[in-house]
Amino acid sequence: MLEILNYLGKFHPVIIHLPIGALYLTFCLALLEKIFKSKYVIPIRFGLLFSFVFALFSCFLGYFLSIGGDYSEAILDKHMWLGISTALFIGILLWLHKKSNYEKYFIPLFVFTIVLLSITGHFGGSITHGNDYLKIPEFNKDYKVVKLDSVALYSQVIQPILDNKCVKCHNQNKSKGGLILDSQNAIIKGGESGVILNAFNSATSHLYNYPNLPIEDEMHMPPKGNTQLTNLEIQLIKLWIESGSDFENVTIMNNLSIENQNSLTSFFPPIQKNVSPPSLNHLKKLIELGFRLERNSNENNFLEAKFVGSKLESKHLSALIKIKAQLIKLDLSNSNLDDKLFFRLSKLENLKYLKVDNTSIIDISLKHLPKLLETLIINGNNISNKGLIFLEGNKSLKNIYAWNTKINENLINKENTATIYLGVKDFSKGVPLSEPITVSEQTMFSDSLKIEFYNPLGNPTIRYTLNGEDPDSLSVIYTKPFLISSSLNLKAIAFKKGWLDSKISSVDFVKVEGILENYILKTSPDNRYKNPKKLFDGVVGDINFREGDWNGFIRSQDYVIGVNERNSGDLIVEIDLKDKLYSAIGIHALESIGAYIMFPESVELYDISQKKEKLIYSKNF
Repeated sequence: MLEILNYLGKFHPVIIHLPIGALYLTFCLALLEKIFKSKYVIPIRFGLLFSFVFALFSCFLGYFLSIGGDYSEAILDKHMWLGISTALFIGILLWLHKKSNYEKYFIPLFVFTIVLLSITGHFGGSITHGNDYLKIPEFNKDYKVVKLDSVALYSQVIQPILDNKCVKCHNQNKSKGGLILDSQNAIIKGGESGVILNAFNSATSHLYNYPNLPIEDEMHMPPKGNTQLTNLEIQLIKLWIESGSDFENVTIMNNLSIENQNSLTSFFPPIQKNVSPPSLNHLKKLIELGFRLERNSNENNFLEAKFVGSKLESKHLSALIKIKAQLIKLDLSNSNLDDKLFFRLSKLENLKYLKVDNTSIIDISLKHLPKLLETLIINGNNISNKGLIFLEGNKSLKNIYAWNTKINENLINKENTATIYLGVKDFSKGVPLSEPITVSEQTMFSDSLKIEFYNPLGNPTIRYTLNGEDPDSLSVIYTKPFLISSSLNLKAIAFKKGWLDSKISSVDFVKVEGILENYILKTSPDNRYKNPKKLFDGVVGDINFREGDWNGFIRSQDYVIGVNERNSGDLIVEIDLKDKLYSAIGIHALESIGAYIMFPESVELYDISQKKEKLIYSKNF
């Protein structure tokens, strides 16, 4: 029975995020209600009920998870009782919200509950990731330079491997299988399954043979889905065990085999020049501007940065330049980086790695690369062979990744000493291209309509026809957007050497006498399908009624004839034709029996120009 409860408890980290997200959203609704003097009674009450139910559910699952006894009792108790208290206060909020005079205490109590939730989450994070998971990186003022004539195997090799790959699940707060790997005594002690370390005998030492098992084996460690030890790291653990599992003394390199000497040399990164730690104020400023910062290694003061903000500006580059001595890795992918901003990157004197996928840089931008750059990633950019000219003779640049660019492999100049990767060879064999899709969803128009295709993966050639015939390799090539001014059937297909042809896409475009713009919707759509602006937008809804293209109407339970006609469930719309003459008005409707969506019973058209309803057309279905 305990095994079943412990298994159910493993879903606690999954379920717990539901009440957290729902409660924060409900808190925002409560603030908006207060600020804009609006009423969001039903959404707020539902959000509180949802949060309360799943908070209780999470408490039970959390308790089931704790039965395993693999966690620090001190932090676990705090997390558990704070979690129970949070669930209780959510319940109080729900009870209070049902009272007619709830406004006086509701917001202050809600703020207290949010603070309580945040503290609870902090202790949960400490259990999962360790006590210092939110700590700003600390920096050493001096380097610990490795002397390759001797090495302390445990402190310089084994301990860093365990810290990076194993201690996450085997520490004082979280000890899976009763095993702790963050100290000498704990490693020697072992876990619930016994001793894991037998000096001079790696074959009987679980510290070595468990990571060496096939990843599919249930005893393999770390478990599948976690960062795995490399072959080099596993062999170094074996070397340490076979050498006697010494935790303190230094091993003389000359006493080892050439193979083991090479393995140790490969483990240590090349010694980099010494740099001072960055200013703490500069780090805080970068975080405020939307950069995620990580320390490159515990053995140096170098930094890695990734932009996760919304808009990149000059001030962001200025902040980066202030840590130019420490910054060696930078990721500005999927941002608005352009040539005007890119030239400032040349001032990053120690930058080794630059990733700028899917930005707005152009060929001339590559003229301003940092001098010591070794790896450049420019996938998905408007870069051609002209841009590579600026890189000729750059001896520091070793690798360029340029998938989905305009670079032609056959035209690359041999003066480029860097290895240029334009995609994995043979990746496309047997893979069909995506069928061409038009950018605009509008298929009905009154004057003309611009036709533009999305650029599919692989940059294929798109060929199309406008007469309803299937396109082939001799059909017109799509090079740029074009206009159509009459009804037609557009068919398109994508071709590329080495890929399978795409399916043929087909779209019917219909020219109509006009797209109605001046109308008033007199009845209210159901909240689930409330898209008044989509009523006459030239887009024909498809069978996926959840896409947001449809308006749905249903009679509400409180409907009373002549009192609240907006809730009648009928679609009633007044159209101002403004003296325009139309031969017909088209209406599209959907029926989906399984989703309880029914076709309208009838359609009626009235003339109200004389301020009197005159029936001019009706049809029953």
